[in-house]
Amino acid sequence: MNEIVYEKVMDYAGKQQVIVFVHSRKDTAKTGKYLREQAIDKNSIAKFLGDDSASREILQAEAESTKNGDLKELLPYGFAIHHAGMTRADRTLVEELFEGGHVKVLISTATLAWGVNLPAHTVIIKGTQVYNPEKVVYKKNTISFRERAVLKIQLIGSMGRAVPARRDADDWSCRSSAVRQVW
Repeated sequence: MNEIVYEKVMDYAGKQQVIVFVHSRKDTAKTGKYLREQAIDKNSIAKFLGDDSASREILQAEAESTKNGDLKELLPYGFAIHHAGMTRADRTLVEELFEGGHVKVLISTATLAWGVNLPAHTVIIKGTQVYNPEKVVYKKNTISFRERAVLKIQLIGSMGRAVPARRDADDWSCRSSAVRQVW
């Protein structure tokens, strides 16, 4: 699945910001590191860093102040993670860096979709597995169709919010043709 996510992220690398929703805290780091390594191996990491040296300096400096080791590794490359297991300070930092355009790819659990307003051009949903603590395993589609539909709407809601340059109807809605899904 990571290969497909990488291909979709590369479609927008250097052009637009992307949020990738994953099913677990562990998968945020695993996916982020995979995307970073692929970008390095394929000599496309510059697309995630941009031409702005100030942005690179900000990412490097902020990485040194984070408590989360995975975030510390990813930030200097324009990638970030976000999940409930991180300190509030780290989550707030990631939100600010993404909102400021410094972070190009944000890998997050669904917790970001509930109450945090971070608009992104593209939202990728990597799978629909959820953790079942009673069985201590990940089960595919263990939530009802209605619950999955609500979750997907929340996740996709991160896409296409207020675009400062334009204020027409397209800025406030998410057309199905604009949605990129990875299952």
